[in-house]
Amino acid sequence: MKCVVIGGGGFIGSHLCEALLAGSHEVRAFDRPEARFLSEVERAGASITTGNFLNQAEVRKVLTDSEVVYHLVSATVPQTSNDNPVFDVEANILGTLRLLDAARDARVKKIVFASSGGTVYGLPKEIPIKEIHPTDPTSSYGITKLAIEKYLHLYSTLHGLNYCILRIANAYGERQPVTGTQGVIGAFLDKAIHNAGITVWGDGSIMRDYTYIGDIVSAFIKAGAYEGEPRVFNIGAGQGHSLNDIISIIEQVIQRPLIINNMPGRIFDIPVNVLDISRAKIYLHWQPTVGILEGISRTIDWMIKAQNNRC
Repeated sequence: MKCVVIGGGGFIGSHLCEALLAGSHEVRAFDRPEARFLSEVERAGASITTGNFLNQAEVRKVLTDSEVVYHLVSATVPQTSNDNPVFDVEANILGTLRLLDAARDARVKKIVFASSGGTVYGLPKEIPIKEIHPTDPTSSYGITKLAIEKYLHLYSTLHGLNYCILRIANAYGERQPVTGTQGVIGAFLDKAIHNAGITVWGDGSIMRDYTYIGDIVSAFIKAGAYEGEPRVFNIGAGQGHSLNDIISIIEQVIQRPLIINNMPGRIFDIPVNVLDISRAKIYLHWQPTVGILEGISRTIDWMIKAQNNRC
């Protein structure tokens, strides 16, 4: 297939580009010029186009003759999206609507969208969370993700644009950013490598569905080839680990205790989020294969090698 990965120079996008290329697909990666992993993607054999997701002309150009478009771009993160909901809407919803118009005009066969299993549901009424769970996001980020899902359904109804939505759990693995407000495992591992203190908000009992990057990428590959209903899938490990669990596993891998700085809990942190992945197993014939211990071990090995290469 001729594939376009919008956000192809990022954490998930770069791994997806490489996996698509390994499957003999033709890949174009579109991202900002400063995207960190564009050089790796180019070396793997992808065609690189740099530009601004909000520039409709640039987006239209990169979609020419494409068949499947993977939409991975988000201009915001959950923790800060409530600070400026107007920007969240302008950057993410309006940008995506322009992408959908361009995809319709370019006769794109399918769009695969990276939604958020960690934010679209809000406070869980039951665990694990199924795709039919009520959607009551508590962040602007979750609201925009959900709105984009609805617009994908609208464009399918009005224009026949095929789509698949992956509600992704907490991704981690090689190339995960270690700064900013997303990526607990990456941030914790970076602190561990440098023997620095780790900040834990609350008592460490907050539980999330941490999913290795390779498993997430394999779900995107399956979704690109999938035809039929349903079109919305939870993608996660299907089991939860608390912050205390993650700390314990990291200590097991590095064989020494971590320095923990406990801070008061934050009101916006949802106590538990674990996804039910039964639907993806049945319809996408997908399931995760990398456990949390193996995934963290792979990630820290990569981070140490990357650090040594920079020295």
